[in-house]
Amino acid sequence: MTQAPRSFSAAVILVLVNALIWLVFAIIVTTGLHPAIPDSGIVRGVMGILAFLTSGALLILSILLRRRNTIAFYITLALLLIISVLTVTDEFGIYDLIVLIITLIPLVLIIKNRTWYLSRETQLTHRE
Repeated sequence: MTQAPRSFSAAVILVLVNALIWLVFAIIVTTGLHPAIPDSGIVRGVMGILAFLTSGALLILSILLRRRNTIAFYITLALLLIISVLTVTDEFGIYDLIVLIITLIPLVLIIKNRTWYLSRETQLTHRE
C-alpha cells in the first residue's frame, strides 16, 4: 500500500485545523480580546508568540508528515501530546474540551497508522 490511508489523511487535516486554532488564539491573545489573559503586554506578547510558534510548527509538521518524514512523525506525536496535557492543566471549559478532542484525534490516528507511515518499503515506493 503506497497511498496514505484515509485516516492518516484525516489526521494531517486535523493537524492543520489545530494550527489554525493556534493562529486564531495567537491573534485573540495579542490583540487583548481574550478576557482571561492579564492586561500585561508582556504576558500577552509571550503567550501570543508561543501560540504563533505552535501554529507555525504544526503547519510545518503537517507538510513534513505528508512527505513521510520520520522525525516529523515523532515530533508531531510529542507536540500533540504536550498540547493535550497542557490543555487539561488549566481551567477546563467547553472550548478546552473542543481543542482537546481536535488534538487527541490526530494523535490517535497517527499512532494507528504508524506501521504504514514508518514502513521502509512504502517510503521508498512513495518517493519514486
